Amino acid sequence: MRDINFGFEAINHRYSVLGGTPVIIHDNNKYDLARKMVDIYGNYIKEHPRFEKLIDKNNITKRDFLSGAAEAEAFENKEFVKLHQSTLRKVDILHSIVERIIENNLKTDTTLREIYGFTPQGLYELMKGNWGYNLLVFLLGAVLSGVVGYIITLLLM
Repeated sequence: MRDINFGFEAINHRYSVLGGTPVIIHDNNKYDLARKMVDIYGNYIKEHPRFEKLIDKNNITKRDFLSGAAEAEAFENKEFVKLHQSTLRKVDILHSIVERIIENNLKTDTTLREIYGFTPQGLYELMKGNWGYNLLVFLLGAVLSGVVGYIITLLLM
C-alpha cells in the first residue's frame, strides 16, 4: 500500500478523479503488513506473484479472487459486482493470513534457520514458542546428563 501506483496515494487519486474528496490517513495510522512479514520471515515467498503464491501455499480458497489484470478487465467490462467480490475475497484472505501469522502457522518458503538464525538467542526464541522443541531439548538434556553421570561413576571407581 506504500506504492504510488497501487497504494493509498493511488486510491486517493482515483477517488479524486471520480469526484470525491479522499480522507487522508496519516502514515502513523497505517500498518504495512508486507514489511512486517519481511521482518518476521525474510524473503517469505520466492516466486511471483507473491500474494497468490502465499495463498496457494496456505491452501486458502481463491473463489471470486481476481488478479490485477483480471480486475482491470472486469473494470473495463463494467463488471463491478465481480470487482466487489474480488475485493471482499482479498480482505478475507488477508484476515486468514494475519490469523495464521498470529497463530504461528503461516506456511512460507522461509526455513526455521532463516527466521531464527543459529545463535543462542535464536534457538531460545524457537524453543520458547514450540513445545515440541522444548520436549526434544529436555530429552536430549536428560540423555546427556545420564551419559555424563555414568562416565563420572566409571571414573570414580
